[in-house]
Amino acid sequence: MNSKPKAILLSIALLFPVVVYLIYVIANAVPVFFADDFHLLKTIVWGQEAPSLSEKYMLLIQQHNEHRILIPRLLTWLDYLLEGSINWVSLIVFGNLLWIATLWFFWKAFKSLEVPYWLFIPLPWILFQPQYYDNVTWSISILQQSVIVFWFGLIAYLCAQNKYRWAVAVAVLATFTHGNGIFSFIVIGAMIVLERKWKEAAICLIVMVLVALHYFWDFGKGPNADFTRSLSNPVRLVASFFAFFGTMTKVMLTNPLYAAALGAVLFMIPALYLLPRLFPVFRKPLNLSFFDKILLGNLLFLAITGALVSVSRSWGGIETIIAPRYQHYSPYVCAWTYLVLIRLTAGYLRNAVGVVFLVGGILFNGLAYFVYTQEIKFRRDWLVADDTNWTNHKRFLQYNDFFNDNIRKEYGEAESRGICATRSHFNTLARYTMGNGVVPLEFSTNTFVMEAADWREEHQNLRIANTTVEADNIFLCFKAANHKEYWVPVQKHRNSVQSFLSTGSHYKPGFITDMLPENLAPGEYRLGVLVNNTFYWTDSRALIQENKSVSIKKGNN
Repeated sequence: MNSKPKAILLSIALLFPVVVYLIYVIANAVPVFFADDFHLLKTIVWGQEAPSLSEKYMLLIQQHNEHRILIPRLLTWLDYLLEGSINWVSLIVFGNLLWIATLWFFWKAFKSLEVPYWLFIPLPWILFQPQYYDNVTWSISILQQSVIVFWFGLIAYLCAQNKYRWAVAVAVLATFTHGNGIFSFIVIGAMIVLERKWKEAAICLIVMVLVALHYFWDFGKGPNADFTRSLSNPVRLVASFFAFFGTMTKVMLTNPLYAAALGAVLFMIPALYLLPRLFPVFRKPLNLSFFDKILLGNLLFLAITGALVSVSRSWGGIETIIAPRYQHYSPYVCAWTYLVLIRLTAGYLRNAVGVVFLVGGILFNGLAYFVYTQEIKFRRDWLVADDTNWTNHKRFLQYNDFFNDNIRKEYGEAESRGICATRSHFNTLARYTMGNGVVPLEFSTNTFVMEAADWREEHQNLRIANTTVEADNIFLCFKAANHKEYWVPVQKHRNSVQSFLSTGSHYKPGFITDMLPENLAPGEYRLGVLVNNTFYWTDSRALIQENKSVSIKKGNN
């Protein structure tokens, strides 16, 4: 085979997972804000009322948890100016494009190894899949958690080219993108000091001090951070650090200790590779290769990020460290580990490493789509349902009472000014085909706890389940007399891989959903089920009391 067909096949193998991932993102992103996206939205609402540029700027750098998110807020404002309203899908796609752009830094590092190009194919298969599904539906997550990876990748690349002043400039952007961004100055400073470039070190230090003074002025502890409780359990702290890098195991294994074990392997391989290469620094200025420098920059970034998340969040258990918004770090460190193994091997052994990671990457990629599509669909359906619930009732059912009360004024203003657009995604009941028969529902209630570092709340949860309906597109309807409907999505039960291969069905019959009855206005609600485009009444009614407790009645009367 000549070089041109080889180049075409290589390009297809490289681009296929990238294109599929981007199409998947566009198909599942919804033009509705989610959770902390409100902190992007309210800045524009308040910013339009601010009389001076200084006040507008202070709103843009207003603290959000442990972060000063100037860059995500500016991007949101820019989108609003360009499109006339905030398009959450545009922000999600833009953030994912920057995440995809990190592949270029891997390519530059890979090319410096001077190995056959086919060995690069595993990287996009490992990196671009929906395991970190928060970044498919949550604008503020992608604009912080993944864009910061792009900034650090760029910083490491610039440092590897000895362009330290440009790296310092990017560090300022990173600082006001995500809470760990300010530590990019530490990464740059460490690499400069290793090379004994004292003038560049002085510039980096001066800029860091000035930025830090501005960043930490009137800075408060974030509501989710508790350093004392995290440090009180060193074993959990260390396990959390490594679990942060090993979340690829969650595609099949729920126990977080498996994530900690994999993370230890993935992190220690590049760390042990670099360690002996740093020893000469005690005798003379370090002179690392391009590959070693870009790897060092990225590994320092990963170590700092994992340590920060563990020290601030591990008080809540290892599970808090492996939340979906953090799960892109595991394939990211896996990709660097793979390049290190390619660097350390040769001949047949190197080819064997490439084949193992290629086959493993393709299997992992496909399994991630199979496992996490139901999670993404459920999140997407909640956004669609709640866009309608806001339009009908000025309430979002997936959030608690406090959140709804906190956002009602600003979100209402944003809607009335056209800053964000809302609409009903459902027809009136009279326009649906009415089905015969009754969809059986099962109900249960329980109390669950919502907790942050400095507060704890108990809420009543209503669980609704079914074991017979086989359709994929299902919504529950709560209908009170003479009032518009509330809509609630359901989550399907996923088949095992073995059942999927034998039956071709992704989902089992039935569904389940949890909701907070506290968000429904007091009254009696008749329950219905929308299955595809056919509506069925059930024999169940929900009675919401003034104290927000719920009771279920059976029967058509």
